[in-house]
Amino acid sequence: MEIKDLVLSDEALKVIDTGVWVDDLDGAPGVELLVCGIGSKDAQKTLSQKQAALRLKNRGKPLNEEQLAKAMRETLAEVVLKGWRGLKDGGKDLAYSPEQAVSFITSRNGERFAGLVLQAAQRVDADASLFAEEATKN
Repeated sequence: MEIKDLVLSDEALKVIDTGVWVDDLDGAPGVELLVCGIGSKDAQKTLSQKQAALRLKNRGKPLNEEQLAKAMRETLAEVVLKGWRGLKDGGKDLAYSPEQAVSFITSRNGERFAGLVLQAAQRVDADASLFAEEATKN
């Protein structure tokens, strides 16, 4: 077994923290998302802060599934997703904007899109070494 499969290189950690374009997403042909990993410093910090704020509202009680999902969706929208390509609106390219990302991901009808962003971010976390190797080849 390769040590790089067990211990991430500095290049792989940089990919997780800064992000990379991810394509070949389930059910979204032609769509590419620029995402950092859920394990990135910024995503972990934001998620922890959001969960802590919700726990304060709960007066220290454990968070329920809905609250955990809310914190995750907000983190995906505000920190993880950094851009998109291949999304259309009425057949026209839809330009990325942080405001639209928040609107799409945090709305009740945006669960499928939030799932794509989560899938892409998890792929960055899992395959950071491969993404780093690809970047050095190009």
